[in-house]
Amino acid sequence: MELLVATSISAFVFAGILAAYLFVGRNLTRLVNFQHQEVESRRTLRQMTEDVGAAINLTTATATQLALTKQASGGTTTVTYAYSSGDGTLTRTDAAGARIVLTGLTAFTITYYNERGTAVTQKQSVKSLEFAFSSASGTAGSGTKSSYQTVSPRVVVRNKALLK
Repeated sequence: MELLVATSISAFVFAGILAAYLFVGRNLTRLVNFQHQEVESRRTLRQMTEDVGAAINLTTATATQLALTKQASGGTTTVTYAYSSGDGTLTRTDAAGARIVLTGLTAFTITYYNERGTAVTQKQSVKSLEFAFSSASGTAGSGTKSSYQTVSPRVVVRNKALLK
């Protein structure tokens, strides 16, 4: 009888320890996913801000795609950002080739503003841009899913006088 009581108490203790271990593991995985999303989002926003700030011409300006021309050593270069909702990626293409800069995107939009701060759709009157996107990582079934949303401050097209 004592052995049966000791075994059942041990089973409850081990079940509690296992539940705590799984809980901590899921939370740590969620935290790692969130941290990875934040780092990649900041890195991408920095790159996009640098490219937009150096732009001398916007060739494509839609809600999910941006193509711009910027000064480079020895001339100009074209940089394109394109969002693919099918696979949830943001791709940056320049003279060196195409590179996926963000994955796991669930939404991505670019809003264009004129000098007065009013949203516009015509690329000729663009003075600033705002990037907004959401990403997700992990799975809901395992309890490791984390979501991250980013809205950039408005990025000013610094070479506005040079825009055609």
